[in-house]
Amino acid sequence: MNIKDKLKNLRATILLIKSLENMIKRDRETFKNFPRLLEELGHNEVLQQIAELKQDQKNTMALINSLDNELQRKVLIERYYNCYNWDKVADNLGYSRVHLYKVHKKTLEQLPPYGLSVFLWQ
Repeated sequence: MNIKDKLKNLRATILLIKSLENMIKRDRETFKNFPRLLEELGHNEVLQQIAELKQDQKNTMALINSLDNELQRKVLIERYYNCYNWDKVADNLGYSRVHLYKVHKKTLEQLPPYGLSVFLWQ
């Protein structure tokens, strides 16, 4: 998986974490009077999956935050974390789409390959 794919997956990772956490919360409320049944639902595996997803999210955000250029960081956060289209990113940041495309391209070229970046941030 290259760095651009990893960035694209950031929003999906965030949504999946929220969904899994809500599922566990709902199950705990629903089955609070049936602790044995609650144990059988396999929440330990889900909690492990959540922990792995959060670590993945943390690694990706650390990579974004490692950028020295504030505009580059903002472009990646608006585009991948907030999942905004280019028009919305341009409106929010006050730059033209063409300029932001160039900033985005330069940023992706500056970032290390994903495998290396994960190694550095762990």
